[in-house]
Amino acid sequence: MTLEEDEIDLEGALALENILWLDARGESAYLEDHIPGALLLNEDNWDEHFEAFIQVWDGLSALVVYCDSRTCAASKSVADHLKEDLGIEEIFVLKGGWQTWLKKVK
Repeated sequence: MTLEEDEIDLEGALALENILWLDARGESAYLEDHIPGALLLNEDNWDEHFEAFIQVWDGLSALVVYCDSRTCAASKSVADHLKEDLGIEEIFVLKGGWQTWLKKVK
């Protein structure tokens, strides 16, 4: 499996020491289920979600954003938005998104 720029596979993400998962899916999908400990951070209510994120993020944890699947562009959009707002480059997008996570836990 080839990783594109800024992507990380699930094994690589789980190998990170400190990780903060960011769920870029819609609020209803997040409320239905999400990766344990993940924060909702999507474009729908960016300001509200971003404020909650800033209150939790320690500035050291690796950030890994995911959305529904490999074809979902929301995680890339959120990662790019974070790079602009925070001025940091090391933000990862989970390759395969939520569907990859579901395959792991089944």
